[in-house]
Amino acid sequence: MDNTLILNDILGDIKTVAELDNFLAEIENVLAGLFKVKNKSIEEILDKAAGKSTAEEIKKLIENNKINPSDYSSVEKLLNNLKEALKKIQIIKISLAVDPSEEMTGHIFDWVKENMGDGIILDIDKDESILGGAIISFNGTYKDLSLRRTLEEIFQTKKREIMNFAK
Repeated sequence: MDNTLILNDILGDIKTVAELDNFLAEIENVLAGLFKVKNKSIEEILDKAAGKSTAEEIKKLIENNKINPSDYSSVEKLLNNLKEALKKIQIIKISLAVDPSEEMTGHIFDWVKENMGDGIILDIDKDESILGGAIISFNGTYKDLSLRRTLEEIFQTKKREIMNFAK
């Protein structure tokens, strides 16, 4: 079973760490439900254990991987492989001065996907102290593109000029 194919099926819907955490929690619920109740169909388990979009993704994965939906041990193996693959996704951490809307998050995600490739999700947090812009951290690289840093640099380089103006 190719984990790349599995991830490509799923990643279009997962943009943020919060969405990934929610998806992984729903997978755990499905895994717990597989062997808890006898004589339940996979559809019944998915309806009870996962949200609609997660259930649809899992059904699609089962079908695409040609797994018999009543073979719970194969479904379990598929979901465990999926969980392990999802835990290896790269995360780009972004600090913004505002809480981004879903639309803004979508635009950022699309930009990251277009410029950095698939397999990366966003971890966005709000830090009002940066005033504007963003602070980005990815794979050990840190870039401060904040308005706060820019203003600090201006005040540092223009300190004498500013002090003369204040007199």
